[in-house]
Amino acid sequence: MSVLTRLLNVPALVNHLWAHRARKSVWDPAHDLELALYGAVFGNNFLHYGYFKQPPADPESISLAQVKQAMDDYASLLVERVRPGERVLDIGCGMGGLLVKLDTAGARPTGMTPNRSHAAHIRAHWPQIPLLEGTLESFDPQTRSERFDAIINSESFQYIELDPGIERVKSFLVPGGRWIVIDYFRLRSDSKNRSGHLLADFEAAVTRHGFAVRERIDVTENVVPSLAYARVLAERFALPVAHFFSEKFFLRHPLAGYLFQPTVRDKLAAVRLDTLDPDVFRREKRYLLFTLQPA
Repeated sequence: MSVLTRLLNVPALVNHLWAHRARKSVWDPAHDLELALYGAVFGNNFLHYGYFKQPPADPESISLAQVKQAMDDYASLLVERVRPGERVLDIGCGMGGLLVKLDTAGARPTGMTPNRSHAAHIRAHWPQIPLLEGTLESFDPQTRSERFDAIINSESFQYIELDPGIERVKSFLVPGGRWIVIDYFRLRSDSKNRSGHLLADFEAAVTRHGFAVRERIDVTENVVPSLAYARVLAERFALPVAHFFSEKFFLRHPLAGYLFQPTVRDKLAAVRLDTLDPDVFRREKRYLLFTLQPA
């Protein structure tokens, strides 16, 4: 294929450029855009929905300070379920926010993450906290001595296959240990957004592997304000700003405008915010907190 032909194949060119950028940002801890974004916007080390103790009726009334408090309160829900001195494994520990709260509360936390940038961030800031770098599936409990009084999956078990994941969690628990799961689950197999395990499948698998449900709390209404807030930001800020700067750029660079402007306009016009719609979330999913224990 000639250089000219490749240049004129605008969708392929755009896909190539974005894929190249994605690879660089994922694997270079020194230039990790996710860390920079969350650090600049929230000033904390949490990567979750947040928990609003008193859900606001109007998403436009939510402040950044309230979102930050909700993220801290979300972590507190989990810390309250751990006793001082207990060994705790945080699977999918993100940037380490929950690990720090557990450590401050007197627990003995260990993090687990497959993300190199997150691991580098945690080791740089809290070197005293043990860290396992890899996926849950990559660690064989038969070859390791660690066992934990509590294991936490905070918005992370949805990425793990049900049966092998539950069996692996069970193998890492001490007798009488607890598995704390907080995540969203799909109510139907035909839901538009396919992220998250089917709730019926998860509950059946938990029973199949011999776990008893000690606690099951629906916190859907406490987390959907975060979606509503994100939707407001996207509609009122992100999309208009993206449109403004793209049009301004193409006015100053007519050749780039000739090649890319129609595609960029189409992409922006095609953006749908259903995944940020609280009503869609309520229809299709439940956000639940489980405390589980081998029977």
